Amino acid sequence: MHQPDLLDCALPADSGSIGSLAASVESVREVRSGRPAIHADNASKVRAHRAGKARIDFTDDPKIKQTIVEISRELGCSEADVLRSITRFALTNRNWKQVGLYGSKGLQ
Repeated sequence: MHQPDLLDCALPADSGSIGSLAASVESVREVRSGRPAIHADNASKVRAHRAGKARIDFTDDPKIKQTIVEISRELGCSEADVLRSITRFALTNRNWKQVGLYGSKGLQ
């Protein structure tokens, strides 16, 4: 009696075959079109991003600016990243409402 090896075998074309599995996968691909777009175009995406952010601009001593520049160069990041990190650290680690401010308009 001849025993077929793997190369001699052919799968039947019934519902459990690889061919029908591939056809069902294709039909699923046609039905699923992915996640719907949140923004109509790139410009609306940018507007939505900017609407969720606030811009802060202030003036300070040139020595402070130079220190921020040096830190940003040493860490390899932007000055905005340094200021954001410093601000978040200060707001997290101090109760400014209770203790008050330092500097010309704060506590002496």
